[in-house]
Amino acid sequence: MADRLFYAEGVRATGTEKIMSLAEVAKATFYRHFESKDALVLAYLEHRDQALWDYLSKPGPAQNLKEALTKFEQYANWPEVIGCPFLRVASEFPDTGHPFHRAAIEHQDKIVDYLADLLRPFPIDRRAAAAAILSVIDGALSTRMLYGTSKKILIVSPAEAVLASFQRA
Repeated sequence: MADRLFYAEGVRATGTEKIMSLAEVAKATFYRHFESKDALVLAYLEHRDQALWDYLSKPGPAQNLKEALTKFEQYANWPEVIGCPFLRVASEFPDTGHPFHRAAIEHQDKIVDYLADLLRPFPIDRRAAAAAILSVIDGALSTRMLYGTSKKILIVSPAEAVLASFQRA
């Protein structure tokens, strides 16, 4: 319940009372599992992070960049996807030292590492290229947030254009 509410309505707009009410959970039970709303939000972010890595690794890990980008593009076009949950939370908590914002940065850094690893065959600055490709992914998810399902979200071809620009440089 909290996952859906935090993702759709935002962390600040979603109170624990609403979560407990909709989930039909007693206050004592809620606080037995989560010492605070902050603990619940961090668990939400951990769950979202793990869910992405589980998705990217099934049925097996991507063998190359195009396979990974295709999975990101498919994900971005799922009807229930309304943007990047980490960027949404980071926008609500812009202080880069805030634990929620730190979790978003760590998530993004893991994606850069993942993409940089897939860029090993290319004689380029892999970290810079991975960061640029992540910008394409983030931009695509922001487009999804802005337009909803009215536009098909493209990631593969724009990311390949970014990669080509690094190869030409």
